[in-house]
Amino acid sequence: MKIIDCHTHIEKKIGRERIATELVAGMKRAKIEKAFIYGGEMFNCSNEDLIREAEKFKKELLPIASISPFSAKKTSPKQIEAWLKEGTIYGLKFYTGYEHFYPADEIIRPYLKLAEKYDRPAIFHSGDTWNQVVGAKLKYGHPLNFDDLAVDMPELKIVIAHLGYPWVIDTAEVVYKNKNVFTDCSGLVCGTPDSDDKKIIKKLFDDYFQGGAPAEKMLFGTDWSLADQKSYVKLILGMPLSLKQKEQIFYNNASKLFKLE
Repeated sequence: MKIIDCHTHIEKKIGRERIATELVAGMKRAKIEKAFIYGGEMFNCSNEDLIREAEKFKKELLPIASISPFSAKKTSPKQIEAWLKEGTIYGLKFYTGYEHFYPADEIIRPYLKLAEKYDRPAIFHSGDTWNQVVGAKLKYGHPLNFDDLAVDMPELKIVIAHLGYPWVIDTAEVVYKNKNVFTDCSGLVCGTPDSDDKKIIKKLFDDYFQGGAPAEKMLFGTDWSLADQKSYVKLILGMPLSLKQKEQIFYNNASKLFKLE
């Protein structure tokens, strides 16, 4: 089965560096064909750094630019448009929750209009925030907030990351209601999953599907380096899904959404 990992990170922090060569090695072990990579200020990895890392493995790594609207180091809309026009980047990532803005806030609207113009997805952190990041506020990343943006910009493709955990039923409702909203199943396990993790993930998948959201709106992702890619692939493959659903989640949905074929 072909696999795309839609959610990985390059990190440049001293003592916790995670770079392209390490990611690609893990992808080979997990039999992952391609991965979308994110950087951002949280990871001390500028968009320029991220693009340089991706250039080392052009077939495997596809960069997504991160937008921090309040930062003095933020990338300008003009630069983002140049990268989108050139095909250098495949979408935009926003860290709602970790940074204090809502998905529909005007401060990021110029960037969202560019994503819409070039038909590239806007990916948002949603749900739980890592407790070691001081100052994160859950209210900004609650999945219900994405309904406002989806309605305001119906042509913009939106990805709610991490199934909006723990609010998976709310995520399912927003995905089900809005044709332009998707989700990914990344970051639900830290490290290597155990038997308890498998039970929890199965419950989350049950909530998603019982909420009326379809398999064709879910993307596979690991949140590497938070999670081990090989064991995460095995975990999601072990969910009670049909072969068609697995093919959609692991490859077909991402290939279509990100216009890879």
